Amino acid sequence: MENDTFGGAILAWVKSAKAFLKVQAGTGDNLLEEDIREGFTDYCLWSTFRPESIDTDGELNMECLDSGMVLFRENCTPGEALESSYRQAFGKDFDRNDVIILMRGNDEQP
Repeated sequence: MENDTFGGAILAWVKSAKAFLKVQAGTGDNLLEEDIREGFTDYCLWSTFRPESIDTDGELNMECLDSGMVLFRENCTPGEALESSYRQAFGKDFDRNDVIILMRGNDEQP
């Protein structure tokens, strides 16, 4: 996971926050001219959310807690995208033991 360029999405459970963290590769549409002038070439989008309730007979509605964008000066790997998004979303250093990766999708997967 560490050596390839991030081009898909990651869904993780963050134990300490009791919330999901979704990280998605940027498509380039959200880079501003100012970002490009400052040397940024890549980004990822993240959002955190948690179930409002778990009802086995109904839908799993999610409450969006927060979202953001992390800028990179070069192409980022999936690991860099996850770690940077975690730091920005939760305001603390990345803790591998706090994160359970539930799904990882990339451009090659249907």
